[in-house]
Amino acid sequence: MVRRATGVWRSRLDDTFEFLSRIQQSSTQQEICRVLLFCAERFGGKNLLAGPIPPPHALRREQVSHVLLDAWPEQWSERYFSKGYLFRDPTIQLVNRGNAPFLWSEIGKIFKISPFGRMIMDEAAEFKLREGLTVPFATLDGRPVGFSIAGERLDPDPHERLAFQFVAACAFGCAIILADGERNSRAVRLSPRQQDVLRWASEGLTVDEIADRLSISRNTADTHLRSVRERLGVTSTVHAVAEAFRHGLIA
Repeated sequence: MVRRATGVWRSRLDDTFEFLSRIQQSSTQQEICRVLLFCAERFGGKNLLAGPIPPPHALRREQVSHVLLDAWPEQWSERYFSKGYLFRDPTIQLVNRGNAPFLWSEIGKIFKISPFGRMIMDEAAEFKLREGLTVPFATLDGRPVGFSIAGERLDPDPHERLAFQFVAACAFGCAIILADGERNSRAVRLSPRQQDVLRWASEGLTVDEIADRLSISRNTADTHLRSVRERLGVTSTVHAVAEAFRHGLIA
C-alpha cells in the first residue's frame, strides 16, 4: 500500500515537473496559457487570468494594461473592466490582503462578501466562471499578483492545489520575461485608424459603438480590431489593449 502511494506521488511529481519544463520552453504568453489550461483541465479549469494588481483608483486603461496572461471570456472581461468591478471583486480584495490560495467557494468563510461583490461573482457564473481557484503572490518589488483559474466546476485535491501554485508562479515569471523581451525587441506598428479603434476599445466601447464614434461600418471596425490582435499576437481585445500599452502604442 505504501509502495502504491509512493508511485502515485512520484507520477504526480513527474507531471508537475513536465508542466514546469513546458512553460519554461514556451516562446509566447499564449503558449504558456495553453500549458496552464492543459494542467488545470484535470480538475475542471477552463479559463485563466493573471497579472499584477494595479494601484487603487487606476482607470480602466491602466487596469487592462496589467493583464499578463489572458484566457478569460472576452465579453466578461469587457464588462468587468468597463463597469469598474476590479477593486470590488472579492477575489481581488483577498489578493490585496495577501491571503493564502483559495477556492472561490471558500471566500465566504474567510470574510464577509458584500452584496456588490456577490453580484460580481453571480455575473461571472453567467460566463461559465462559476467556480475558481485564485493563487495570490507578490512580485519581487512587493506588488500583489492575482492568478485565477476557473470553470463551471473545480475540484482540485490538495496535491493539485499545491502543484498548481508552483506552476502558476513559474508561469507568471516566464510571462514577465516574455512580455519584457517582446516590448524591447519587437517593433509593432499600427495604422492611425487601428490606433483609434483600439483606443476606443480601451475605453470599453463595443464594436458597434466604435464604428458609430468613428463613422465607419461595423465590419470595418471589427476588421481593424482583428488586425490589431494579429499584429500583437493575442486572441482577445482586452489582451490587445494590455499589449498596446506595454508597447507604448496607445496612451
